Amino acid sequence: MTAFRQLTVLAAGNQVELLEELLFLADAQAVTLVDDGDTPIFEPPVGSHPVWPQTQVQALFYDERPDSEILEDLATYFQRANVLIELPQELTPLLDQDWVKASLDQFKPLQIGGFWVKPSWNNDPPPPNLTVLNLDPGLAFGTGMHPTTQLCLEWLSTHDLSNQTVMDFGCGSGILGVAAGCLGASKVSGLDIDPQALIATEHNASLNDLVMETLLPAQIPNCTYDVVVANILANPLIELASTLTNLTRAGGKIVMAGLLDEQADQVKAAYPAIEFDTDVSKEGWTRLSGTKAE
Repeated sequence: MTAFRQLTVLAAGNQVELLEELLFLADAQAVTLVDDGDTPIFEPPVGSHPVWPQTQVQALFYDERPDSEILEDLATYFQRANVLIELPQELTPLLDQDWVKASLDQFKPLQIGGFWVKPSWNNDPPPPNLTVLNLDPGLAFGTGMHPTTQLCLEWLSTHDLSNQTVMDFGCGSGILGVAAGCLGASKVSGLDIDPQALIATEHNASLNDLVMETLLPAQIPNCTYDVVVANILANPLIELASTLTNLTRAGGKIVMAGLLDEQADQVKAAYPAIEFDTDVSKEGWTRLSGTKAE
């Protein structure tokens, strides 16, 4: 009888690519990589596909072969490829279900500041007095779950952005720029090094009946914005200090996140033209905000 079954093995990072090939050779339907430790990967370089030092490799099988046949084939492939990974005695049965629906059901609406962040397919009525922000998880970083994104959304939801121009620098999924547009910003630009991020940003803007200008780094505009939001990492924030400062108009606001608490002073030191507000911290991450001198 055909049924879903899962094989899970533990691999070192340098074994993963070969292991994936061997699993597909054994007719796996899908292969998933999961961190087996606590080694987050936040913003890998464009075109790279990093893995964790210790990685759980999960293979999904869906056919009529007995477990023993699949495992014997894999043992043969492993031996020929000199892959020294121990295989389990049997595969784990999985309940037959609508896997697409199961995947979509992982993404639930979430209140962040004054926003109700929800996937576009969820039609549950939002709580009163919240700004609805439709966001589909996709290929780009930024779904609203991470503390750095939440810190920026909380800042946006407490400021009047009506008729303001906003730059979402390192836009990822576009969540922050879209949020600004939902609050009435007159013009929103999203910039990212990853073309996939710009595709995701445009898609998420359209879900909210917005149009966002999307830019690659070579297209940095020669203008200033009322608000510049940059949810990137500490080193890029330091390296790009002059760029981000120049994009902020005199008297305008800058909001930065993606830095750890202990990195806040180092980042602030790179922005002498900014008068900073009080730091805000969440789960070890800091948000910096301030006003550019007139």
